[in-house]
Amino acid sequence: MVNKGRIISVLVSTLAVLYVAGSLIVVYSCRQALEREKERVYSIADHLELWKEIMVKYNGYLDMGMIRNHPRDIYINQVEREEELLLIDPGDRFYIMFPSKLDEERKKALKRRYFSDLVLDNYFSIVTDKNGKIKEMGWDKP
Repeated sequence: MVNKGRIISVLVSTLAVLYVAGSLIVVYSCRQALEREKERVYSIADHLELWKEIMVKYNGYLDMGMIRNHPRDIYINQVEREEELLLIDPGDRFYIMFPSKLDEERKKALKRRYFSDLVLDNYFSIVTDKNGKIKEMGWDKP
């Protein structure tokens, strides 16, 4: 006859091991999700920088030479299939762009610019010259 206390002890130990294993799996999946979100935020900041550069330096015009020679190693392709162009006006062009992955140097620059601990609230900032032409745009968040 098996001791009732021993069965309970084995059962509690088994449940504890299963709980710890399940907790480790949850922590691992949360860590992976956090890393994906962190990469997504860096990507958004990097795209904002590219958009600002196009708007400020090139007055909103897409300069293919600049894109092809850009340090981000951007791949750009014009989509010419009619089914993709149904939502834009005749004569408009539709492009897809894929910048290369961020290197550590670029991430450090984005971190210094967009991930300040000194900011108390979300805000956008704009610097213009005396005529109102945008020279710089910024976004900061806590």
